[in-house]
Amino acid sequence: MEDGDGIWIRDGGGSADDSGEESDEEEGGDISADEDGMTTGSDADSEDASSDAESEVHGRISARFGVLALGDEQVDYSFPSILLYIAGSLPLEVALPAKNVAGPTDIPSSDLTSPEDSVTLWSWCTYSFVEPLFGVAMRHTLDEADVWRLSPYFQHKNMFEKYIAYQNQHPTYSLLRFLLESNILDLSLDILLELWVAVVGFVPPYALQQILSALADDTPEARRRAFTFALFTFLAHLSFAQTALFQNFHTRRSYERTRGQLFCALHYKALKRRDVSGIATKDDSSTENADLGKVVNLMQGDAYAVSQRFWDFSKIFVAPVRLVIALVFLYSVLGWSAFAGVFVVLLAYALNYPLAKYNIFVTRSSWKAKDKRMNIVNELFQNIRFLKFYGWENLWAQKVKSSRESELRWRVKNNVVNTAIAFIWTWIPSATMLSAFLCYTLFAGQRLTVSKAFTSMALFSQLQEPMTSLPAQFFGFLHAYVSMQRIQAFLDETEVPDWACSLKCSTTMQDTRVAHQICFERAIFRWYSDSESEEGRFQLGPLNFHFPLGQLTLVTGPTGSGKSALLAALLGEMRCVSGEVLLNKRGHRVAYCAQNPWLEHATIRENIVFGARHGFVEDRYNRVLRACALTRDLKVLEAGDMTEIGEKGITLSGGQRARVALARAMYSEASCILLDDPLAAVDMHTAQHLVQHCLLGTLALGRTIILVTHHVTLCLRAASYLVELSEGRVLHAGTIRELRDRGLLQSIVDTEDVTAAEEPTPASPSRTSIENEADDAPPIKEQGQKTTSTGKLIEAEARAEGRVAGRTYMTYIRSSGTLSWLLTFVLMLLIRVINVANQVFIAKWGEAYNAIGSTVYRCFWPGHLPPPDADVKPWLAVYLSISISGAFTLCAYIALGYYASLQASRSLFISMLNRLVRAPARFFDVTPIGRILNRFTTDINIVDDALQNSLRAACSGVLNFLMSFFVIIAVVPSFAPFALFIAYLYIRLAPPFVQASRDLRRLESISLSPAFAGFDELLRGLTHVRAFAMETRYQEQFYKRVDRFQGFDHVYWLVSGWLRWRYDCLGSVVVYLTTLFALWSGVSDGFAALVIVQAGVFAEASRVLVRVAAQVELDFNSVERIVEYLDVSQEAPALIYDKRPPAYWPSTSGELAVENLVVRYAADLPAVLSNLNFTIKASEKIGVVGRTGSGKSTLALSILRMVEPSEGRIVLDDIDISTIGLDDLRSRVTMVSQDVSLFSGTLRSNLDPFQEHTDEECWEVLQRCHLLPLLAKNTDTEITPSVILDIPLSQGGSLSAGERQLVALARAVLRKTSVIILDEATSQIDATLDDQIQKTIREELSSAMVITIAHRLKTIIDYDRILVLDNGKVVEFDKPRELLKNPDGTFRQMCRRSVDWPMLEAIALHTNK
Repeated sequence: MEDGDGIWIRDGGGSADDSGEESDEEEGGDISADEDGMTTGSDADSEDASSDAESEVHGRISARFGVLALGDEQVDYSFPSILLYIAGSLPLEVALPAKNVAGPTDIPSSDLTSPEDSVTLWSWCTYSFVEPLFGVAMRHTLDEADVWRLSPYFQHKNMFEKYIAYQNQHPTYSLLRFLLESNILDLSLDILLELWVAVVGFVPPYALQQILSALADDTPEARRRAFTFALFTFLAHLSFAQTALFQNFHTRRSYERTRGQLFCALHYKALKRRDVSGIATKDDSSTENADLGKVVNLMQGDAYAVSQRFWDFSKIFVAPVRLVIALVFLYSVLGWSAFAGVFVVLLAYALNYPLAKYNIFVTRSSWKAKDKRMNIVNELFQNIRFLKFYGWENLWAQKVKSSRESELRWRVKNNVVNTAIAFIWTWIPSATMLSAFLCYTLFAGQRLTVSKAFTSMALFSQLQEPMTSLPAQFFGFLHAYVSMQRIQAFLDETEVPDWACSLKCSTTMQDTRVAHQICFERAIFRWYSDSESEEGRFQLGPLNFHFPLGQLTLVTGPTGSGKSALLAALLGEMRCVSGEVLLNKRGHRVAYCAQNPWLEHATIRENIVFGARHGFVEDRYNRVLRACALTRDLKVLEAGDMTEIGEKGITLSGGQRARVALARAMYSEASCILLDDPLAAVDMHTAQHLVQHCLLGTLALGRTIILVTHHVTLCLRAASYLVELSEGRVLHAGTIRELRDRGLLQSIVDTEDVTAAEEPTPASPSRTSIENEADDAPPIKEQGQKTTSTGKLIEAEARAEGRVAGRTYMTYIRSSGTLSWLLTFVLMLLIRVINVANQVFIAKWGEAYNAIGSTVYRCFWPGHLPPPDADVKPWLAVYLSISISGAFTLCAYIALGYYASLQASRSLFISMLNRLVRAPARFFDVTPIGRILNRFTTDINIVDDALQNSLRAACSGVLNFLMSFFVIIAVVPSFAPFALFIAYLYIRLAPPFVQASRDLRRLESISLSPAFAGFDELLRGLTHVRAFAMETRYQEQFYKRVDRFQGFDHVYWLVSGWLRWRYDCLGSVVVYLTTLFALWSGVSDGFAALVIVQAGVFAEASRVLVRVAAQVELDFNSVERIVEYLDVSQEAPALIYDKRPPAYWPSTSGELAVENLVVRYAADLPAVLSNLNFTIKASEKIGVVGRTGSGKSTLALSILRMVEPSEGRIVLDDIDISTIGLDDLRSRVTMVSQDVSLFSGTLRSNLDPFQEHTDEECWEVLQRCHLLPLLAKNTDTEITPSVILDIPLSQGGSLSAGERQLVALARAVLRKTSVIILDEATSQIDATLDDQIQKTIREELSSAMVITIAHRLKTIIDYDRILVLDNGKVVEFDKPRELLKNPDGTFRQMCRRSVDWPMLEAIALHTNK
């Protein structure tokens, strides 16, 4: 270095400074001294000539080859440098954790795990190992196949198995304790690195003080000292860049592991806890179990809140250290006046305490409101088809909006508190400076020089972070505590017995009796409930019998007698009050087919195979298809068994769903099969086929089958044991022979059987398969048949590419208010101007003490100020004015931000809700509910909480960058070229990061939906999953799904680390160079201070700008996904005000005329209904029959305009239904579907959700639909209207299938419409009750037009006329008697093949005389 500043030894091969060499020669080999005066060579005056020559040689060697001579010793640094370089180039891991770890030259691929496990020291210190990903990202949009998988150290299965082992070893320890223990290394390193930054972070303020003091001294020695401290600042900033890189990795690792553990723990618990879908609670129950909405909130809200504390763990511990150091430093600068600032801080804490308490209360209430809103949203979209049938979707949407407004009211309160808190802690640095400067100048009478003022400002800025972060961290920990309580409450919920869950039972858990018995021993059961009082509603038992192994057992009884409950009790899904139940569920020994079949969103084949241990065996699979009468159905489907089943099996008819579920049970390797009335959903021909080939075929050999059914006669010849139930008690139980010998069998058959016809002769398999008449086929299936040969129903979630569209930004700005954003921008600009004005004023104030020969000092402030030595009060007044104006501006800025965010949240939520509610039914068939719920959780949460801040941070970054740049250039114009070059370097690094990070975030967003869509599916099918002992399979699937989305998140943060390290290093260079230019340019010490401070702002703004700009794009991805749903196609208008029908429409005297009706699902598809023409007279009862795919459902849906006609029209009571609004139509026509939709609430709220009828009317309709006797057993109190109507119901259960159908029928009767469409609405009801219901329909609905889509010909044989459809055309339409007279007629052929043929003929002839 020049001027004798010393020689810095270079690595091997480097040469010394030329001036240094010349100096050595001139001074006789004396190697130059360093700046501290310590000599590094021998003294020439004390050595002889040979020694001088030797020293000269040594000096030359030292300079040229990096060898340092100390006395007689030579220290060679070239070898250690080479050694260090080589060591840094070796892998850090001795052994790789997997064989497929990505190497430095490997092209990024999902076949490889993250390269962080194979890094060298140098690549680890610079994160250069992620650079191969940038090359791919710049060539094309990143896809899943382009991104590394998670490291084995991060994979969730590996991590969660450690938690399970820990829990088994320490069963009393909490999950939180495990999380702390497992992350102790990362948390310790986090604290140590944060301490380094906290302590060394005070080097720059100290260096600033020394630099400014040196500038005031203006001597060569002082200027040299200033350059030295500038170098120290530079090195300190470089160390911050490196520690930030390491710290971020360890904090992210603890965050990701914690989040993953919480996700897995919640999912694992869901597999073990009791099934609460059938537990009914009244509204606002404080003891409500976690249902889907709440569980999703636990995962996407609470789990993140807890994990965030691990990310920010060190800050709450290190903040006090920073606080103490800053205050001590301040005391050394300002003396006791610094404690005036401390007093202001303590005052702020005092003001903060009540706000903190209230904030916790508001947070708890806000989470509850969010849970409630999510539950209502979930119910809305789970039942959207039913709501559209009734024209209730808009009314239900109002309930969602009301719950959202309730949530937002709590958010307004939260915003008010947060505004106060944010204002206090953001303005505190200004207030502390104001109070300290006031005491220092006014009371202590000291001079506020530039060095003291700007050092104090730097220290108060250092104070701001711990002062702001302490309460923020404190609140964060309190919020995380609330979230952890909610998570722990879920984890502590009651679980099923150990034997009922394969995750809990061990091979030695049950005694040996279980392996050889399936029985109840003096067992009494009750449904799980939240309170003891609720448990008394229904009791099953006492049960005391053994099921014969390897034989068929029939369970029968009237509707609501407890047949399904018996199977639930056998599976461990009811609480065993006394006695015991024996059933071995281990090793997939049990299969289950529920009354309401649960199917996965997968192909038909995947649903049938269902993860069986023997996999797909074609021969067995084909035998199962034939036995379950599915062969013909699969031929109808273009993609066959590769047809994808929609959520809840929506692509299949009711009978098809039942048979696929039955096929799944029969295909399994289970030795015990529980079947809950699968015959109820199919017609009699198919029922015969199922009995013959499933229950009597080879697939049933040696298997214990327990069948709940009303088809006693049909199944009797296959059965060896029979149980008859009534009101939860066993009426009769025994072998068929015993019951026949005791004379009880015939009475049971007479009471329970659906038909008293003589036992039929089984049809041949070929004939039966052709003649099977399946249920009505929903339009999705029919569309699916014709639109694709792949069977794919659900489309992959759309992922935007490239930059976020400008329309997305404008949508958000418009929704939050354009005026709000204009004001926000003005306030941002004003805040920056005030900040710079504040710093300029402080600089002028400090310089004013040195103003000579002037009684007044001209400042940028209008007017003249006296010298501060003479009178400091005017200076304080100006400073106070600037501070107060800044405070009010800041307060307005914060409040306006919350207001704009609230407006955007409300507007986007309501807009998306309105568009989705008005979307056609087809949209919900191809869009998983989990994907929709993800929009209403993750994306709306980002709009609620993060988006406003990130957008404002980006705008602030731009303004900070420009403002600091112009200030620096204005003071030091010569720095402009360098500033532009450095800005170019910043911009040059940005594109690969922005491209890669944008793609990674979008991949993460679309990979998040499947995890939660699968969770929704799991909660609905929990009983099935446990029955099949498939819990481990579902847990493994969840591991993979979470690995997938967290993998994208993990790589994103590695990429962010790459950018941050480079920007931090560039920022250090910016501050260093700016300081050097300020020192070289000779500006005053005040302006030098201003430039150095603004250089820090410039560096920080440059670093933050690209990061927050990228974050804005990532956050706006959520708006982009919301906007995507703002563009979904819409149904016809709900109301057409100039075409509203009269109040009496349709009248009881009106006809329904179908004229030339043609229905297509798309313009390029064949017609589903072809040129239909028929007329239904007023008050007629019409039966609609036809084979699967004949168009029965399409006709019913056309009347409700769920599908719009391509040609022709439907005229109801002289009004073309296509000319009126959908709400007017659907509110006047009632459809009762086989798939019943109930909502959480009371019986009253299900019958009349919008309070349109009186209690007396509701009570009356319950009587007419024969529900009262069934519901009376569910309460122990006196039977009154209020008691019965207040019985709590749930969406998923709490009533038997038959009772649910009766509730749906009662709901339809209560509407009192003149047109009613019944879609096999009594399939789950016993024969006796079905006869009563049919009588009710004929009597109570005598004046209404009734259109019934039927399986049981007996149901519609006495109707006025029968409409027979085939291939979308009317084949026959006449009175049953006339149709039966036609020997070649289609309807007569159907009846002739029925087991009820004699009875059908008799009824038809008798009824239609």
